[in-house]
Amino acid sequence: MIPTLHFRLLTYLLTLLFLPYSAFELLLSLRGHLLPLGYLAWSPMIVVLCFAVLGWRLGGVATGLLLTGLFAGLALFQPATPEQMNAWLAQGLMLVILTLVCALIARFVENRLLSGHEASVQLAAARMDGLTGLMGRSASELYLAEGLHIAQHAHLPLSLLICDLDNFKSVNDRYGHPVGDAVLKAAARRLRRQTGGSGKVGRWGGEEFVVILPGVAKPEALALAERMRKAIEVNHLAGLAVTASFGVAAYRTSDNMAELFERADQRLYEAKNSGRNAIRG
Repeated sequence: MIPTLHFRLLTYLLTLLFLPYSAFELLLSLRGHLLPLGYLAWSPMIVVLCFAVLGWRLGGVATGLLLTGLFAGLALFQPATPEQMNAWLAQGLMLVILTLVCALIARFVENRLLSGHEASVQLAAARMDGLTGLMGRSASELYLAEGLHIAQHAHLPLSLLICDLDNFKSVNDRYGHPVGDAVLKAAARRLRRQTGGSGKVGRWGGEEFVVILPGVAKPEALALAERMRKAIEVNHLAGLAVTASFGVAAYRTSDNMAELFERADQRLYEAKNSGRNAIRG
């Protein structure tokens, strides 16, 4: 069995190993009264690598230790000539400036990445329905618009289901909103379970849900709606006998989102008028 390599951890370890090695080489060069040339010319790359891999905080600590070792070595092993002292001081000053520049750049990049991540999290949270964990209305509209774009350009089917829990107002009136919320969450779980990987479920508002099915033609969408209807009817939601009605519409050439939704909503209206707990498409 081939062991799994944790490249991030391996990169950290290699970077940290370079630091004592670099410090050791610097001290040996100072002790031997050598100029900071040749193999020591890559020491600035160690500074850049520290900040690139470890971030500005750990990178600053690591390069700070390296610089401390350098200047401590200068005090301990006095260069033999003024030219050597000037060369080592220039090397140290260059590393200090490089450290400050890298720290500022790394901090700026990290702050931008963090701000972007926080904005993405907030946007995702704003688009999700807090009660059911499904897509909210704005996320559902975006997903449906993307699905329509693909259907139009790739000539693929797309179906839309609108589900409405029957007589839901009476549940809230009789049992209270906490029970109503439990019913909504249970219904969301049933719809999502039945959908599987065929598409996505969103809460459109109140007790109304949408099921968006890219690549699914109308016959399969009607069959899925029937499975959903039975899953809600047969199994109580939060201990209550609840039913649901469904309207189903399939994408037609040059449909826009409003037209597709209007047809599905009209089919839902027909299902409600037919006595509820029904499917129309």
